[in-house]
Amino acid sequence: MVGPRPRIPRFSGKKQGTEQKASAAGRAKESGQRMPASGAGHSGGGSSTVTAPTPAHSFNGRLIALIVVATLILFLAAPTAKIFFDQRAQIAVLEESIAAKEQEQQQLKLQEERWGDEAYVEQQARERMFYVMPGERAYLVLGAEQTGRQAAESSAEQVEAGKPAWADGLWQSVVDSAFPRTEPDIAPVEPEQ
Repeated sequence: MVGPRPRIPRFSGKKQGTEQKASAAGRAKESGQRMPASGAGHSGGGSSTVTAPTPAHSFNGRLIALIVVATLILFLAAPTAKIFFDQRAQIAVLEESIAAKEQEQQQLKLQEERWGDEAYVEQQARERMFYVMPGERAYLVLGAEQTGRQAAESSAEQVEAGKPAWADGLWQSVVDSAFPRTEPDIAPVEPEQ
């Protein structure tokens, strides 16, 4: 089992005192490592457990494994997220459709209630099918609607609105001259005998 890393003492450029050596030895005992004997083979007052610091930007196996796992999660989650957002959009469209159908249903219920009223049914029968009550006479004036429309259509603005723009008229005359609308009458010629 791998234990915690031992603390690496920092060098201050001065020799370590006895207090610092004792505390380093105590930490080494707690972590389960041996503290080398001081004296032979040591110049200065440092600990032999000190290693060169590793740069922060080095790539190790853990970082590569983390990148691989994160990429794998991203590739597995992306299609699922797309499906989720597509389904949310479909749900929104369906909710709008449901709201429109509910509104249409309310209008149809109102119309059904109106058709349940005898006065409304009588009015619709008179207007739509020209029914009359017994003893009444119905008169139908022919052309009454046409005279009303003619008066409305006689204004200059409405007459001009019915005409095409001058450029459209010019183009239509060019097309008509190139391709006549009427078919020429071609009768078969009978051979002479």
